[in-house]
Amino acid sequence: MATVPGIDVSYWNSGIDWPKVRAAGQRYVFAKATEADYYKDPTLDDNWLGAKSAGVLRGAYHFFRCGVDPAKQAKVFIDYIKSMKDDGELPPVLDLEVSDGVPNHKIIPSVKTWLDLVEAAFGKKPIIYSGFYFLKDNFSIPGGGPPAWAKDYHLWIAQYPNQYVDGMSPSLPPGWFKWTFWQYSDKGKVNGVNANVDLNLFNGSLEEFYKFTGAKIVKEPPKTPVKHKVVEGDSFESIANKYGVTVRELVNANLQLLRTGDELNVPVAVAVPSDGGGVPPAPAPQRIHIVKRGDTLYAIAIKYGTTIAKIADANNITNINLIEVGQVLKIP
Repeated sequence: MATVPGIDVSYWNSGIDWPKVRAAGQRYVFAKATEADYYKDPTLDDNWLGAKSAGVLRGAYHFFRCGVDPAKQAKVFIDYIKSMKDDGELPPVLDLEVSDGVPNHKIIPSVKTWLDLVEAAFGKKPIIYSGFYFLKDNFSIPGGGPPAWAKDYHLWIAQYPNQYVDGMSPSLPPGWFKWTFWQYSDKGKVNGVNANVDLNLFNGSLEEFYKFTGAKIVKEPPKTPVKHKVVEGDSFESIANKYGVTVRELVNANLQLLRTGDELNVPVAVAVPSDGGGVPPAPAPQRIHIVKRGDTLYAIAIKYGTTIAKIADANNITNINLIEVGQVLKIP
């Protein structure tokens, strides 16, 4: 399963060294811009310019307050992003996390108002960011599931497994069938960021990710391997930054010490799952679940951060509504 790593940041992650973030393998960032109709994140300018100069693709997000006029919220966001002089490469994001006591039948049209105004301003259909339970409980219509128009928007889902393992996918709430981004940790460690940071994955290959942006890439990695002659002062990090690849990719292609005059192979960049830099996470031991009374595959999938389809496939289950107490299930 190909994925592309990235982070999202706000005021709490101020003082970021963006070249180090890029060299750690992070390809994109979503930066907080605004909240409600009164707050503008003061670090957006530094994050916007710093990420661009390091070749990290950028998107901005707005933290939505359901009890505040959506048109006023959209205007604050639009005006602040336009003051940055460029809109970034990724679509804008609407961050849905809290209902503020507002009922579903008022939240849903308010969200659509914000989405329509922002799309009209930037010519890009925004991304919807939210968690499993907010979408299930606060963004559903009578009968269950999201409004019909929600299928037209890319979903960025927040869901944190106890341990991330390559190949995992998040569980989706009823009526949602595909995720584009997954925020899988809120306690990530990334070189260049001094505090914990949210870690994300794009659902696709690096080529698919670049196509998704629909924009000219700030720092295009080489399409074919090239050579770099080491000069005094070079480091793996500085060379990786120069060519828009990661330190991990560069080191894997050159298992040697750096010496002035040597020629290094600069590889074609590839998409790799990431735990925030460094070595990949070790594979988890085989997990099993013994079915208890009241268990369903739906609840088991949520518990282990996987999907009903994957559990059924791993256990040759043909009827997903039929499991037995005491049955031992392999959890992929």
